[in-house]
Amino acid sequence: MVQTKTEGGARAGSGAPGPRRQSQLNGAAAGQSQYDRRLSDKILAAFNHAYATGAHKVADRLRHVLQDVETAERHRYERRSASAVSQADLWVSFIRARNGYNDLVARSDAPPEKVESALEAMKDAYRVWADN
Repeated sequence: MVQTKTEGGARAGSGAPGPRRQSQLNGAAAGQSQYDRRLSDKILAAFNHAYATGAHKVADRLRHVLQDVETAERHRYERRSASAVSQADLWVSFIRARNGYNDLVARSDAPPEKVESALEAMKDAYRVWADN
């Protein structure tokens, strides 16, 4: 978000004061560690959101981009946890398990043992994803 400060200058076509960008404030934050995340982490977050919301074509393209970026970043960063691509695959497993559970719960004729089994599968998929 760009922080603005109102000055006495007029906007074109109106008598209202115009905003002025505070580039010093915005630029200072860019060097902080919270903004220094790997590109693959950002793409992974976008992939997770796209897949979870049902934008599977977008998610598929993001996964391919993720593979390319991760290959390029591999020599620059040492990562001890699972790769971003494997995390994306675990997320897909969780979302599929969640959707299967939701489908069963929505059916009035679903056997309780299948609903319970689907719930456990969803929990397991989430645990595996969260632990990586």
